[in-house]
Amino acid sequence: MRRLTTLAAALTTTLATLTSGALAGGFYLVDRGVRPLGRGGAFVAGADDQHAVWYNPAGLSEAGNGLLVDGALVLFANTYTRTARPDPAMPMVTFAPVQGRGAPIPIPTLVVTHDFGLRNFRFAAGAYAPYAALPTYDNAPLAPQRYSLITLDGSALAVAGVWAAWKPHPMISVGAGVQVLIGSFVSQLAFSACPATVTCAPEDPQWDSLAQLNVGPIVAPTGNVGVRFNPHRRVSIGASFNLPITVDAGAKLDVRLPSAPFYDGARVEGNSAQVGFTLAPIARVGVELRPAARTRVELAATWEGWSVHDAINLAPRGVRIVNARAVGTYEVGNVSLARNFQDVWSVRVGGEHRFDVGTYSVTARAGFSYETSATPAAYTSVLTFDADKATVSLGASLARGRFRLDAVYAHTFWGSVDTTPCAYDPRAPTRCQGLYPTAPFRAGLNAPRYTVNGGSYDPTLNVFGLGLQYAF
Repeated sequence: MRRLTTLAAALTTTLATLTSGALAGGFYLVDRGVRPLGRGGAFVAGADDQHAVWYNPAGLSEAGNGLLVDGALVLFANTYTRTARPDPAMPMVTFAPVQGRGAPIPIPTLVVTHDFGLRNFRFAAGAYAPYAALPTYDNAPLAPQRYSLITLDGSALAVAGVWAAWKPHPMISVGAGVQVLIGSFVSQLAFSACPATVTCAPEDPQWDSLAQLNVGPIVAPTGNVGVRFNPHRRVSIGASFNLPITVDAGAKLDVRLPSAPFYDGARVEGNSAQVGFTLAPIARVGVELRPAARTRVELAATWEGWSVHDAINLAPRGVRIVNARAVGTYEVGNVSLARNFQDVWSVRVGGEHRFDVGTYSVTARAGFSYETSATPAAYTSVLTFDADKATVSLGASLARGRFRLDAVYAHTFWGSVDTTPCAYDPRAPTRCQGLYPTAPFRAGLNAPRYTVNGGSYDPTLNVFGLGLQYAF
């Protein structure tokens, strides 16, 4: 019965672990929008076009009537060199490096604004996708990262919404929006189903069980509000707040039991579950100065409350293991999986300068941002990767008549992230922090275990984007 209970727990833990792949390092990798990213994300007080729907909806009051379309390639890669310590008394074991890459798929924005003839009002409708990476790693039987992630390929998320801004006084604008996160997650990883009562190596691939999860359709409402104050013609002050996003969606889990003869005749029935978790609220403040008529510089700060993502709650529905040896059938129960995320703080500075070249208006931009990590080092993995990071960006616009063409390039400097592997010691249970195999299959809760996310992470991130704005 204990072996079967552990397998049931492994299935539920696998489902919960797969769900978190779009969080932290996969959900808000870098600030979004071609023009705002060119300013390093410092676009809170100075938000004055359709990108204001994300940064500060009060800025829509300055956006005019028009259409904005842009897209960005988020090129993310991560080289992971795993290390493990199977026993506290044993030396570390180092695996060959493995690299994960995100598919180079353009990430779009589409927003239209109009006043509908109402003085001091502006309305917007549109959709955008998070600047996210969906990496794929080696799926070979001995891939060292397989217990954390194989692929997130096939996932798709977008935010659609409507917004409105009101300018009751020449010095003040306020704005608000209602949005909904829609889409699905598609994830794949392996867990080790080697029970302690059977002679087998813990990471022998014939004891691996492959799991694929499809979460969705996701329909999660949220909203944001903002204010902009202009105490002087050369000074703007802005603040905004994005509500958290609570996801409560159905999921389908398909599990392939290990090929080891121990599982001959056993099978998994049912594949339905309900998954729930919360994504971070975001607060922004910024001050923009205009020392000259064509020059704008902004300093902004952002807080992302990722500590709300402390757990993923999973409720399987009719998932059971059938024909297990000496047990028969076991129903898989509810699980709450701790994630231990932390709040993120960042500072952004950026600016732009406009000049004329013949009949064209040209704007040059530059920006810098520094952001802390959403994942503590001990809980970093290829699935939920994040780190303290600095991003440098360059951008430009070319405008003539009703058209404006935007471009941006951004590079993130991460540096290597090292996570020390450890082995669980029941005599000192708090000393070994990290992520353990999804299905340890030990004889008891205090039996020896070891973390599977140890090692060094060496990521790269580059963003290329193009955008077009047309004024009605």
